[in-house]
Amino acid sequence: MSARSGTWTRPVHDAIRVDRSKLALVPAARCALGIAIPLVAGDLSGHLLVGVGGAIGALTTGMASLQGTYRSRVRIMAFAATAFAVSAFVGATVGHLQGPDIAVTAVWGIAAGLLVMFGEAPGVVGLQAVIGLVVFSQFSFSAEQAALNALWALCGGALQILLVAVTWPLQRFPVERAASSNAYRLLATHLRSLASDPSALLDPGVLDTLRAALVETQPWGDRAAAAAYQALADEAERIRLEVAGIARARAQLSRASTIAMRTEEAGALDAARYLEDAIAASADVLAGVAAALHDGRSVVADPEDRDRYRAAIEHLRSRAESDDPSVRATLTHAIGGLTALAGQLRSVTQLTAVAAGDQPAAPDTSDPSAGRPVRGRWRPSPLAGTTGGRLESVRANLTLTSEVFRHALRVGATLAVAVAISHLFPLGHGYWLPMTVMIVLKPDFAATLSRGLARSVGTLLGAGLVTLLLAALAPSPAGLIVLTVALYAASIAVLRANYAIYSVGIASLVVVLLAFTGSPAPSLAADRAFYTLLGAALALAAYAVWPTWERTRVVDRLADLVEIDGRYGAALLHAWADPSSADRTALQRLRLTARLARSNAEASVDRWLSEPVGHHAGSPHALDAKTAQGILAGVRRYIWGALVLHGQLPSTGPTRPDLDRLGDETEEAMTAVVVALRTGSAPAGYPPLRATQVALAATLMRASAHAAADTGPTPLDIVVVSETDLMVNAVDTLAHLVGVEPHTREDS
Repeated sequence: MSARSGTWTRPVHDAIRVDRSKLALVPAARCALGIAIPLVAGDLSGHLLVGVGGAIGALTTGMASLQGTYRSRVRIMAFAATAFAVSAFVGATVGHLQGPDIAVTAVWGIAAGLLVMFGEAPGVVGLQAVIGLVVFSQFSFSAEQAALNALWALCGGALQILLVAVTWPLQRFPVERAASSNAYRLLATHLRSLASDPSALLDPGVLDTLRAALVETQPWGDRAAAAAYQALADEAERIRLEVAGIARARAQLSRASTIAMRTEEAGALDAARYLEDAIAASADVLAGVAAALHDGRSVVADPEDRDRYRAAIEHLRSRAESDDPSVRATLTHAIGGLTALAGQLRSVTQLTAVAAGDQPAAPDTSDPSAGRPVRGRWRPSPLAGTTGGRLESVRANLTLTSEVFRHALRVGATLAVAVAISHLFPLGHGYWLPMTVMIVLKPDFAATLSRGLARSVGTLLGAGLVTLLLAALAPSPAGLIVLTVALYAASIAVLRANYAIYSVGIASLVVVLLAFTGSPAPSLAADRAFYTLLGAALALAAYAVWPTWERTRVVDRLADLVEIDGRYGAALLHAWADPSSADRTALQRLRLTARLARSNAEASVDRWLSEPVGHHAGSPHALDAKTAQGILAGVRRYIWGALVLHGQLPSTGPTRPDLDRLGDETEEAMTAVVVALRTGSAPAGYPPLRATQVALAATLMRASAHAAADTGPTPLDIVVVSETDLMVNAVDTLAHLVGVEPHTREDS
């Protein structure tokens, strides 16, 4: 797909694609109840408009209930409810005053834009605050009336919070079950993809999402089940590492079989097929685990999967008597990997039963590797969660070079223009214009374009048709209540699955809520359509006037990726040089940091290629799409080798001092790539990386042969040689892509 076509086809694709895994049916039912209670209570008590005020507060707070897990969800909802109520009071007080209304809205917009730096949840709070301000600015209340309306909105928000809290004892780890099930489902899909793409890597966000969901656990849940979910996350990390080594062995056996079709090589191909079958059986087991976690039950073992797995191990053991030393070592490595993976699969099966409450927690002692947690458990950054850390983030972003600060200023300025226009035009419900701007305008062009199209289509279909329908039918209050609850439930259910459908639902919902004050005139459909299209146009125009194109960031994101991977690879090689003194906790932290950097870089390249052609063709230092994608591909190959080394790192063993030199040169070479990316010019020197790796391989093979003349090289030495070969090849490829030619410095 060309960049030009991608600019427009991707938003269209996003608009029609429904991600069923992100449908939120249970939260939708809970949120719908929260909005139904104040409406029904208001209607029965004869104070319907008071009920509508409470329903509006419940509506916005319910949107925020999709963030966080347990206590964090309550905190986010409380912030959202309070911010909305305060903003509603301010809006109703100053909305009729043109100058103050413009100024206050601009300040609110800047503050909401800055909240994006703290993550999605604070961004939602900022969005709700701005919406509360602009919606209530259409009214002209006294301070007492404004405070009373804000109070009813706050009560509606408090009701939604109460509904969330009271459902905790009624549910058995709903967040943990959903996150674990999704992670294991995607892990199973990843294993199946290895058949067609042996170098495939798991999406870096999959396990991060699982870890984030497990930062806090169900307050009313039993400790054994909570620990089981944490252990399931640990085992997912270990399975990912183990499978990387097994897939690498399969690729080596397949490659050996293509060199020559002698007996050994033909046997290697046969062994590779058995390995592939074992990986497929593992994927089936993980898919069963995912389904069991989703349903809250134990795993029903499939004897066929177990038989396929055992057959693979038995065949590999029979082939391990091969006369070819390298094939024998690879097979031994594969057998060890399959044995460890079998223990991990047994462990996750037992942990699933513990999580479901079907059996007490008990470690699987049939395999020494089963149930052993990964060292260096993931934890959120302590800096991000402290007051000092947040203030430091704000200070760091208060500069025009910060994309967050530029976004905040863009939001504030565009909202000010939108409010000014809404005061000038004699059309009804002018708040629709700044509300559209706030919803559409995002920090990057691609998201803004996608939201703009979805919002425009949604409002034209939803608000337009519903306005005309209500004007024609004039339903009773009871009918409006039913329609409001139904539309809200549908909107919450599809919010993350498809934004275009959500836009249709939420636009229709706002129209129905406003109909409680009187049947809408058909002319309002045209007014809302006009304001929606104008708001989307203003949001896109903000980029044309003061753009923050991804092209200005993509080089830095790629450089950050190469830099952290250079440190990670070097640390791994130093650890292999002396396994007994390796800092495995530091290695785990580096791996997680590298995974985050890869996620950021891939997202940055994806956004960059979604921008108009002129804005990625002229990226800094002549970086083009082919080079950027080549860098990502090179890093994936590098990480593939690094993951195998990480997964196979022994706790003790012989020292390999030559790996220290290779580690230093790997980091030096990756630094040269970083310098070339950031400056656009190649540095003067480049280490003799390939020569060092070849010398290392010869040394290890000689040492292995001397230590075990009859058995050939050890499996661990084969791992070191093969994976360092892959990593060095990937580093040299990265250097070539950025204009740094390998072997430009003589070996000293």
